[in-house]
Amino acid sequence: MSTALKPIFESLDGLFNSCDIDYSLLKEQVLNESWLKDYSNQRIVNSFLFNYIKIQDKLGASLFRKLLFSLREINNENLPMIDMLNLLEKLEIIPSILMWDKLREIRNAIAHEYPLEIEERLENIALALSGFNQLKDLYANIKQYAQLKQVM
Repeated sequence: MSTALKPIFESLDGLFNSCDIDYSLLKEQVLNESWLKDYSNQRIVNSFLFNYIKIQDKLGASLFRKLLFSLREINNENLPMIDMLNLLEKLEIIPSILMWDKLREIRNAIAHEYPLEIEERLENIALALSGFNQLKDLYANIKQYAQLKQVM
């Protein structure tokens, strides 16, 4: 594995493991206002959303750049995000830029929500739960691609 990629994959593996635990707990619940008022439930939600954001950020800010650099598809890591996404889509590392944009919108909605807006919070939790499965699939594809290209 590329020395630049190893710590990123290890960090993402840890974040996904933590998020999986919270995801399982959340999927067992009926998410509504009364459930969300319980502080221990809020902690599960906050943990899940925090890890979701961290995963999304680490994929976009670190893994994509380092992977393309390790594959020698780019000469430096200063490529604008849109160019990176176009290249990732062209190489079929990500299924589409549109999918990534939707996952990014979920991340932004979570990051900019107000905890007192219960309906908005519940909607964002539902979005993140569905987006998490897409993130997991995306990450599995990236790992498989990196293994196939022998950069991990």
